[in-house]
Amino acid sequence: MMMECYFDDSSDPKRQHYFACGGVVGGQEQWDAFDVLWANETAGLKEPFRATECECGHGQFTNWEKPERDALMARLVNVLHLFKLYGIASIVPIEAFKRVFPNLDSKEAFFLAVTQNIMNMAHVAHQSYMNLLYLNADLWFERGPHNGAIQKIYDDICALDWKPAQRLTGFHLKTKELRPLQAADMVAREAFKHIDNLGIRQTRRPVLEMSDTLCFLLWTEKSLAYLAANGGPRNLKFLSEFNDSLDAPLLQHFWRKSWAFHEKVAREKKQ
Repeated sequence: MMMECYFDDSSDPKRQHYFACGGVVGGQEQWDAFDVLWANETAGLKEPFRATECECGHGQFTNWEKPERDALMARLVNVLHLFKLYGIASIVPIEAFKRVFPNLDSKEAFFLAVTQNIMNMAHVAHQSYMNLLYLNADLWFERGPHNGAIQKIYDDICALDWKPAQRLTGFHLKTKELRPLQAADMVAREAFKHIDNLGIRQTRRPVLEMSDTLCFLLWTEKSLAYLAANGGPRNLKFLSEFNDSLDAPLLQHFWRKSWAFHEKVAREKKQ
């Protein structure tokens, strides 16, 4: 059995607030059914769907009225909800990352989010394997300027002496023509906006609609400092064991806590 995982990134225009790496996870049959309905809903678009353009009325949505754009977004959210495709995102606060790691380029914050998502997918597949479901995980990312870096992170995780890494069986770089990557774009955008809006605006409707199938994980400055004290974001061995230690500060969880992969039940009791 194969678990297909599609990921994209989102941030603010100047890359000053948060880096989010988010995506959507499901089985092959779920994705086959998804593809038919998503294609139907986006049939009138001239280009692949991009959530930021739809929300802001840019690009191919320049001449669309807001109610029309909102209606399309609602229908696409419904497609994800209908097939119970799960959304996952890792979000890293850029200012806190810079304070903790002043000598690292801020793009390392994005790579940390990528690393966490890849490891979480390996962990989920491994847990399923241990329960005799025998899942493997194939991963897709949108092709872009960091292709080589993301590929190296994936390869280095696969090379770890870490049993969950054995469940990672495929890595692919594709364009937004691949419809599941359009869905990943939506989840990554919603994850970024949710954290960026905390305490300022009400929770956005797409997040409320998908809340039972979402898990957003936010790195705190305390958790970043703990990582810094143990080799930093490129210490993959330590990251693979991060939540096995009861001393590790909890990341903030939003929405479905049962989807907080790589988190021991015993650690929840620390809260």
